[in-house]
Amino acid sequence: MIKVREGYKNSEVGVIPVEWEVVELDDIVEFKNGKGHEKVIDESGQYIVVNSKFIASSGNVYKSSNSNLSPLKQNDIVLVMSDIPNGKALAKCFYIEKDNRYTLNQRICSLKAIQDNPLFLFYRLNRNRYFLKFNDGVNQTNLRKNEVLECKIPLPPLKEQEKIADILSTADEKIDAIELQIQKAHTLKKGLLQKLLSEGIGHSEFKDSELGKIPESWEVVELPPITDKITSGGTPSRKKAEYFKNGTVNWIKTGELRDCYIYNSKEKITEEAVANSSAKVFPVDTLLIAMYGATIGRTAYLKTECSTNQACCAIIFNQSIANPYFYWKYFHFIKDDLISQGRGAGQPNISQAIIKTLLIPLPPLKEQKQIASILTTADEKLEVLRAKKEKYETLKKGLLQKLLSGEIRV
Repeated sequence: MIKVREGYKNSEVGVIPVEWEVVELDDIVEFKNGKGHEKVIDESGQYIVVNSKFIASSGNVYKSSNSNLSPLKQNDIVLVMSDIPNGKALAKCFYIEKDNRYTLNQRICSLKAIQDNPLFLFYRLNRNRYFLKFNDGVNQTNLRKNEVLECKIPLPPLKEQEKIADILSTADEKIDAIELQIQKAHTLKKGLLQKLLSEGIGHSEFKDSELGKIPESWEVVELPPITDKITSGGTPSRKKAEYFKNGTVNWIKTGELRDCYIYNSKEKITEEAVANSSAKVFPVDTLLIAMYGATIGRTAYLKTECSTNQACCAIIFNQSIANPYFYWKYFHFIKDDLISQGRGAGQPNISQAIIKTLLIPLPPLKEQKQIASILTTADEKLEVLRAKKEKYETLKKGLLQKLLSGEIRV
């Protein structure tokens, strides 16, 4: 028997406070299965169908129905019972906050607390490790009713449950408030992009062009005249292990292009690899565009020197004419149009030839820089908010672990 500190005891679920019990779900909840809603889906329906996609997206993706085949009530906990191997939805929970709003789909169960605090149970059960052990990583997991109800959990006294639930829900409310700020800032940025990249700053006179109406002082040009180089990278031979072992040169693949800044790479290559392959090292301020596959049209802006594979188009701008940041945002703005020009029987691809023949606006350099400055400020605000949200998510994760184990008592 492992010796534990004063005030704690060994149990079948680990070390817990002496005042806590170990219970099976079967003793503390009422279980209900959902029903199939496939035949009653209606986009204008008044009830949200609680399926695995709804729960996995935390309620952001859903289908509706006018048939409430399996009603859910306030304080119900719903739990995903079926998921693909290594999926992220298995045992994910959602907490029902309103009556007469949700209807339960099949392969989802609802759990109603009999006497305990339902919000505490939600935090305790959400992605509980007991349920995740049923996932073998090979076959689809299908939890059975008895498997759900046999789950054993450590249970504090009711007052402590309530305090834990209050602390964690306060953290969630803070995270949700920051997410709302992020959404508003993103909407504002999108509006700024639309206005600034088509109307510019302070113009009263406009003209027709191949791109539609643009300010009188703007030109329309092809891309090459305002760049120093438009090229792509390459992949060193994978047969040469020494090209990748202990590499110091950043090497970017298209999966790392997420309309973001790039400060580092997941994989690095050696200088010997650069010298003996078509890989090239591109300078800071290079714009990268994914030309092939699932990431087509995605961009990135180099904040450090990097090489790339051949699926990345690298654009190095002539900064006496063109502001790289302005055109990074412009390519993000026209992403859908660019993708529509993709060729290929399978997945579309954008060739360098297509990129080189694009017609793009050319505002005066001073105005490009002004627009870039405004959009940079919008980006920085979003980054601050995202960092703030990440900080609170990390805080909540620590609180979850310490409060639900009894390491911190409240």
